[in-house]
Amino acid sequence: MQTELKNKITQANSFIDEAFNPAHTGSFQLLMQLSLDNALITVYEKSNNKYIAFENYTFQNIFTFDGLAELLDALMNKSKLIKHKYKSVKCVIVNSLSTLVPNALYEEERKKMYLKFNTSLEGDEMVLTDDLKSMDAKNIFALHLSIKSKLDYQFQNISYHHVSSALIDTLVLQNKNQTDKKLVVHVQQTCLQVVVTDGKNLLFYNSFNYQTAEDFVYYLLFVCEQLQLNPETTELVLLGEIERNSTIYALIQKYIRKVKFGERNDGAQYSYQLQTIPSHYYFTLFNNYYI
Repeated sequence: MQTELKNKITQANSFIDEAFNPAHTGSFQLLMQLSLDNALITVYEKSNNKYIAFENYTFQNIFTFDGLAELLDALMNKSKLIKHKYKSVKCVIVNSLSTLVPNALYEEERKKMYLKFNTSLEGDEMVLTDDLKSMDAKNIFALHLSIKSKLDYQFQNISYHHVSSALIDTLVLQNKNQTDKKLVVHVQQTCLQVVVTDGKNLLFYNSFNYQTAEDFVYYLLFVCEQLQLNPETTELVLLGEIERNSTIYALIQKYIRKVKFGERNDGAQYSYQLQTIPSHYYFTLFNNYYI
């Protein structure tokens, strides 16, 4: 069984700086981003405001978060980073089970009810919240108990966040002084998150699962149509795991006239090995929002 689980994990990248000393991890911070497609892991040295290690593991044939939980033991054994003790640990969850509620309307005892309005819960999730810094609102999201149980056992000082929290907050704050609408798409292996801002206001956020480039562009154009964004004049900013020579990027350019790649704006330093990672990649992981 353990061998079968290991075969579902492939290490895509590993960059570990000489500054990463397992004897000193008690002063470092560990950040993980977990989805059904992959696990992104990085180590942050706060004293130098520097990321000093990174691992990317891809998963095969994982279709549920309970299945992902079964894979975590094998991931921990394989990773050179997870097995150590850290000053703090942040886990970012990638799923579509989230919703935004203004603080003026929010009641703690009703948070599960709010989430059920927009999502379908299976019953084995814990409902958590992130406070959004860019607006007077909360991001309510679901965390599967099987994931939480495994990680709580490994780390005593772990906190959980939703992938959309850093994305929304960073983009709203980044564009708060802009006078026109901004369309940003954050790309992951089988999921895209779309954010539209108008100055300091969030107009739209949603996530979509896709399998093909055609799916991707369909959802993008659907958002443009719903929000009356003209593909001829609206600039699209791409973030996340997308390459210039990809099929998706080529197809996007057929429908959107103005397309550019964004950059991380966290102000942190990166070890020389991590500097080889394109600056628009892993936007929601390399972000001081969680530090």
